[in-house]
Amino acid sequence: MMKSALVGGVLALAVTAAPAADPPAVYKTKCELCHSIAGAGGLKKDLGGPLDGVGSKRDEAWLRAYFADPKSKIPDAKMPKMPLSAAEWDEMVAFMLTLTGPAAPAPAK
Repeated sequence: MMKSALVGGVLALAVTAAPAADPPAVYKTKCELCHSIAGAGGLKKDLGGPLDGVGSKRDEAWLRAYFADPKSKIPDAKMPKMPLSAAEWDEMVAFMLTLTGPAAPAPAK
């Protein structure tokens, strides 16, 4: 996402992280409670943590293995095995691979 502002007569542009695509419905119903993207997430977003940049840290094979059995990749993973269909996992893997940018800065308070 690109934001612009007029600062001292100069147009300043700031690029913030945003997924290349909107999250699939399964993310909204099954993942967002415990995860966040660009700071937006559910009530337990600190439990699962941010997904910003996961697409630049992990490849498709790693994500599929993790989703099938999180503890096989991260022994102390808190994420449970999720009962999703193969099509839903395909959607999630494709979406996660679009999350390549850093987290957007938190809004100023």
